[in-house]
Amino acid sequence: MKVVVAVIIYDRFYNLVEWIRCWQMCATHDAELVIIHNYANEPDRDSYAGYCAERGIKYIARENVGFDIGAFQDVCKNRLEGFPEFDYLLWVCDDALPMRKDFVYQYVIRMQEKVAVVAMAISGERKRHIRTTGFMITREVASKLYFPADPITTKDQCYHFEHRGKHDIFLDQVLKLGYKVVEVSKVDTACFWDSGFKKYKSRIKEHYSLFPKEAQSSSKVAFICPVYNSYPEIISSLINQTHKDWHLYLIHDGPSEMDIKGIVEAAKDPRITYVETPTRQGNWGHGYRKEYLQKLKDSDFDFIVITNADNHHVPTYCEYMIKGFTNGEVAVYHSQMVHSYLSWSVINCKLAQGYLDCAGVMIRKEVACLEGWPNTEAHSADWMYFENIIKKYGADKFGKVEGCLLSHN
Repeated sequence: MKVVVAVIIYDRFYNLVEWIRCWQMCATHDAELVIIHNYANEPDRDSYAGYCAERGIKYIARENVGFDIGAFQDVCKNRLEGFPEFDYLLWVCDDALPMRKDFVYQYVIRMQEKVAVVAMAISGERKRHIRTTGFMITREVASKLYFPADPITTKDQCYHFEHRGKHDIFLDQVLKLGYKVVEVSKVDTACFWDSGFKKYKSRIKEHYSLFPKEAQSSSKVAFICPVYNSYPEIISSLINQTHKDWHLYLIHDGPSEMDIKGIVEAAKDPRITYVETPTRQGNWGHGYRKEYLQKLKDSDFDFIVITNADNHHVPTYCEYMIKGFTNGEVAVYHSQMVHSYLSWSVINCKLAQGYLDCAGVMIRKEVACLEGWPNTEAHSADWMYFENIIKKYGADKFGKVEGCLLSHN
């Protein structure tokens, strides 16, 4: 009996990292994990493919046509190149996080009850239907399913297959074939938790208690910092951090008219890399932010902060910000900052333009580097950087740390 677990990833690299991290802790019962990358951004594919290859995980790239149901249709019709043969297929969207280390077994054991589909949840909303975020199906029944369009191309067509169709929806088709459909367990104790479905109660703390991350004290933080003919106050700010595992990339925009190299050498700190470029770019150093996010893509840093040379991060900045990554956040920001644009008055930070500074946000390295710096000309490019990540991962994946941890000078 061949079991394939297919996880559908839509350009959310952190979800890929989290899924593979958890998979490596699970009792997989000889099941094969396959990552289907429904990509919208072609250049991202190498990062996903490389990450999977390094860990021995099968990776299949698929242009995002028809979303998750479009990909499922391709598998059912045996036209997704490279997808392996299977007897049982466990189909999982990347928002559904595992809640048991033996989740494969829990599904397979229910399949032995002569059912065709084991669902994470059978919902009664709109009409009784199988929620398509985590279900197991037999090869035989998958091959007999039909869809409202071929190929599926729109979200509306996906909904018609799942629960809005005028003709037979997924659940009805299985029942008409004479098979049973069951839930793997009650929803609040199911093997998966659909983190993207807000009507379910949050089980994120339960998830991380079962799949704990490495100790935060070992986390490595990279600071990317352009500078132009000004005293790099950032150096003393970082040297005084209570969390010691950081590295500063200090990039001077063109030849320096003051001895910044000498200031760096006087600090005698191997955690500082100083670079002086041959020509000046201008544009607030945005080009160097973009460049170094690409350079650090394959580094072993855990988190990245984009900062400026005249900023002052309080001594507990790294310590407190790292501790904010407790519930699957992709980024954290602090609740207040002092800002020179407002005569050094206090700003209450929030996820809105004008209320965040790039130096006040710490982002997981894999997310920051994959998203990159989107604009090298606009003054508010940092907000565009945050906005792209918020749109992709959701505002709830930005955690807030209490404290006034930055003086923007």
